[in-house]
Amino acid sequence: MHMLKLDVVDMRTRIKKALCVLKAEKADALLVWNSEGSGQPATAWLSGFTGSWSILLIAAKKQILRSSTTRGAFFVKGGRENFLITDGRYAEQSKREAKEYEILITSEAHPTCAILRRLVCRCKVTKVLFDGTVTPYSVVEDLRRELPEVVFSSQKRALQELRIVKGKEELGILSEVAKIACRSFKKLIPFIQVGITEREIARRLESLCLLEGADNLAFPIIVASGKNGALSHAKATDKKIKRGELLTIDFGVRYKGYVSDMTRTVAVGEISPQLFRMYEAVRAAQERGCRKIKAGMTGKELDTVCRNSLVRRGYGKYFTHGTGHGIGMEVHELPVAAPGNFGRGVLPAGSVITCEPGVYIKGVGGVRIEDTLVLTKKGNANLAARVAKKLLILRC
Repeated sequence: MHMLKLDVVDMRTRIKKALCVLKAEKADALLVWNSEGSGQPATAWLSGFTGSWSILLIAAKKQILRSSTTRGAFFVKGGRENFLITDGRYAEQSKREAKEYEILITSEAHPTCAILRRLVCRCKVTKVLFDGTVTPYSVVEDLRRELPEVVFSSQKRALQELRIVKGKEELGILSEVAKIACRSFKKLIPFIQVGITEREIARRLESLCLLEGADNLAFPIIVASGKNGALSHAKATDKKIKRGELLTIDFGVRYKGYVSDMTRTVAVGEISPQLFRMYEAVRAAQERGCRKIKAGMTGKELDTVCRNSLVRRGYGKYFTHGTGHGIGMEVHELPVAAPGNFGRGVLPAGSVITCEPGVYIKGVGGVRIEDTLVLTKKGNANLAARVAKKLLILRC
């Protein structure tokens, strides 16, 4: 498993960004819960710790009461305001990875909630921000009951916004991840033949991704042929590929803690004029979005560019999802390009977002084309530019 190694300066910069959120929300502590399957990206981003269970507590600078005892797991050395709580499995790993944090190990004598209560009291915390979608309700309720004078406020979006603007190291890794995906897709093309199944294509692509250096997949590969293409998030099935169909492949890989996301639709042999028009409509909308996107516009404005292009060609009602989403340590991050309030956020320089309009017609099929774009002050860089978007017709 490859991991991005951050230096002390990078980590301190990230912690400072978290402290800025606390100031904006008039809070004085941030609680980040990481358990198996949830919260790990935020924890890794803020601390460098990659274990499967931990809690971060980042407190704004205040006079911290120091303990003179070394009894048990709990004491504060040097007055640090950054704490990482984990269990005995990660005692050594946490020290190596989370060097800007005071490490506290839970035990039967020092349960998690007891340690949290003591930290909150010692740091004189009055308001704690947390992500209510990953922090167990029972833990928050226990803390509220034990610390009635402390306000616990769920602020998922504010915490997600920390990771919108990527640093230089992050952008470098995202470029590497995209290169792995592009190489893998190009090597897949000769394998696609009439008569093989969607599932066989997915398995071959997964194998190629790993051979090209990916740590693993970012999400289950979508392979949708023929009428299955009308399902925007279809699962690969045992359906056999037929001549005259469109074939959509949506996949991503994970490398050094970051992910890619790319979609291409190809033709299996010659296709009907109806399918070709549908493909060209999506390509025109997607390429227009890639040309028009710039730092400072909102996600809604990007969505409108692509959506209006499809409306003009008569496909507006068949575009049934948003235009794009942020990408980084997770496949779906902020910012979002979508209609209405979902797309209200500004797309800043340094953010990374997908552009993926699609058309899905029941009984006919579907088309989606997706690139990942890095927004800069001067324009954008397309991380998937190595794979052309002109319709590829497979001669098989």
